[in-house]
Amino acid sequence: MAKFTTEKDVKRQVKNLLNKHNWFWWMPAANGYGKSGVSDFCAVKAGVFLGVETKANKNKPTANQIAFLTSIQTEGCFGFVVNEERVDVLRQWLEAFDQSVDYVSKKQVPPDEAGALLIDCMRVMTQELP
Repeated sequence: MAKFTTEKDVKRQVKNLLNKHNWFWWMPAANGYGKSGVSDFCAVKAGVFLGVETKANKNKPTANQIAFLTSIQTEGCFGFVVNEERVDVLRQWLEAFDQSVDYVSKKQVPPDEAGALLIDCMRVMTQELP
């Protein structure tokens, strides 16, 4: 993987991954007129909502960003914090998600390994959340 130095680099990698895995995504405008703390990326695929807050250089999410991600999880969706060290973890999660969706679309049960990988990746990308 490429070396990351800024949050912009992390955002570029997240964009590439979401595009590669065919998520419908958008980046809400960061201005004074919207809800404070909204994640950098909001995405939908197969009826599943995903919020991704990007960080770099050991920066941490703000209290409002944590509250937004927590509210996403409370609704049964996914909210992750991705930094330069977690881009590959997001890639693994997206691959396991795709595999699971493929199995379910064929009315088959996804392999245990896919579920375990999803859970392991989620644990890493939600460390800052309550």
